[in-house]
Amino acid sequence: MTVIESADLSAVERRALLDLARAAIGERLHRDGRLAATVAGLRITPALARPAALFVTLKQADPAAGGRSVLRGCIGVLEATRPLYSEVVETAPKAAFEDPRFPPLAPAELDAVTMGLSVLTPPRRLHGPGEIVVGRDGVQLVRGSARSVFLPQVALEQGWDRERLLAHLSRKAGLADQDWRSAELFAFRTESFGETDQLPGG
Repeated sequence: MTVIESADLSAVERRALLDLARAAIGERLHRDGRLAATVAGLRITPALARPAALFVTLKQADPAAGGRSVLRGCIGVLEATRPLYSEVVETAPKAAFEDPRFPPLAPAELDAVTMGLSVLTPPRRLHGPGEIVVGRDGVQLVRGSARSVFLPQVALEQGWDRERLLAHLSRKAGLADQDWRSAELFAFRTESFGETDQLPGG
C-alpha cells in the first residue's frame, strides 16, 4: 500500500476535498442526498485515491472574541487506512459531531463554520525533542494509554516555543507538564488548506 508522503494536491483537488467535507457534514444533518451527489461528481485522481491520514478542522467566528475565528471541532486519524477522499467523508462528520470538547454541530451552524483539512505524512519517531521544528512539525505523544497530538500550526497560533508545546501536549494527554520526558514522541508534517486563508489547527 502506497501512502501519501507529500500530498501536493492541486487547487482543484483541494476544493473537491473541502466540498466533500462540507457535504458529509450536511448529509448527517439533513439526509438530503447531497453527499451522494458530491461523490458522484468527484473525479478521483491518483492523489485522492492514495491512502492518507488527515485531520478535519472546523472554525467559526466568535462575536465574544471580536469576530475572531475560533475552533469548533477537530478530529483526525494518524494512520493511513483509506483513500484520501474516503477518509474525508468518514472524518469530517466526526469533527462536527464527535469532538468531546464541543457540542454537536447544529443545523443553523453549518453555513457559519469554515472547513480546514490537514493531510499528514507518516509519523516518524523522534530521538529527542531537539528534532522538533516548531511550526513545521506536528507532534504526537504516546505514554502508555495516554496519547495526544497537535498539528504543526497550533504552536504558531498559540505562540508556543518547543518547551511549551511539549508541556501542553502532556496536559492534553492528561499528564503532568514534564511527563513528555518519559513518553515516545513522533513528528509529522502536513499539507494544510481550508475554505479561508487561515490554516486549520486543532
